[in-house]
Amino acid sequence: MKSELHEYWRFDMKKILLSAITCISMAGAASAQDCNDTARGVSAVAEIVEFRLVQGTTDEQFLNAAATSMTYLCSVDGFVRRSLSQDETGLWTDYVEWTDLDIAQSAAEAAMQREDMMPFMMTIDPDTVALRYSVIRPIK
Repeated sequence: MKSELHEYWRFDMKKILLSAITCISMAGAASAQDCNDTARGVSAVAEIVEFRLVQGTTDEQFLNAAATSMTYLCSVDGFVRRSLSQDETGLWTDYVEWTDLDIAQSAAEAAMQREDMMPFMMTIDPDTVALRYSVIRPIK
């Protein structure tokens, strides 16, 4: 029994190590967007939005619209960085880091009124949107 447990643990640790190495090597390929490749402040809150695209919208169309929306984000004091991800089902996550919750919420409200944000907003199916804010905690 002890030998079986030891072998299981070794196998499990190998999987964990391989996963960690894969994540580290992929981290260089995929990066968050910020406003000049420099952080503009210390992240305090994450705005996490999950959604699906409007039917007929391609990933390329969406990503182009998202790139254009960076102009607005970079104009807001308190914006730090943004990452987009997509899972195997087509669910997108927009992960935006801000220095302050009030700034994040105000920026989201203002974005809904901005003409330059409409191409981005029009690619997202509003019936699928789930928004939440989360405090970022440093790892000690």
